[in-house]
Amino acid sequence: MITAGPPPVDPDEARSRLLDELSKSEYDNSPGFLQWLLGAIEQWLVDVVDGIDGTSTTQAVLAVLLIGVLVAVAVLVLRRTGLIRRNPSLAVAPELDADPVRSAPELRTASREAIAAGRTDDGTVLALRALVRDLEVRTLLDVSAGMTAHEAASRAARAYPDLRGRLLRGADAFDTAAYSHRAATEKQADDLLRLADYIAESAPDLVAAETDDASAADDEAAEAGPGERP
Repeated sequence: MITAGPPPVDPDEARSRLLDELSKSEYDNSPGFLQWLLGAIEQWLVDVVDGIDGTSTTQAVLAVLLIGVLVAVAVLVLRRTGLIRRNPSLAVAPELDADPVRSAPELRTASREAIAAGRTDDGTVLALRALVRDLEVRTLLDVSAGMTAHEAASRAARAYPDLRGRLLRGADAFDTAAYSHRAATEKQADDLLRLADYIAESAPDLVAAETDDASAADDEAAEAGPGERP
């Protein structure tokens, strides 16, 4: 007598069942992207240190510079991808072009209310978003997705060169409020809001902005080389 075997299993169904089983928590041993990246950096550093024989000062200096560049790139990538988490106390979106889009006056009002309520991190973020929104509406700043606070500050400084220092300090305060576990101070929040108010009422230095844009275009053309110019 011939005993019938088990019914054939469809390959797609078998793969689906296997993936469902492996997705269970008891099989999840992956360290996550952040831990993987830190582990890769650590291993790279070990390899670099092992490769330094101690007799070459130049080699040691280059190793230190490479370490600094790698760490900076890692931080930038993690921040852009959102893997560096924002300050858990932050109640507002940190993106400079966050939805829903609010007008600059609305954002400044919200910032002022947050500061008055003691929510200095929210007030700081809203103040810079108000400043950026104001410049965007006035076509003085082209806001792109993922733009950082320092990128926005540097570009805003083209139209307001005398305010470059205050703009960069405002960007530092924004990063503290949005990404650090340290809170922005009331003075940082208030200074940035005052700066947003001042810029909203001030005329830009269009001559300086045009000169800066022309210099940037010349630099790009020089880097392209004579054979690549239009």
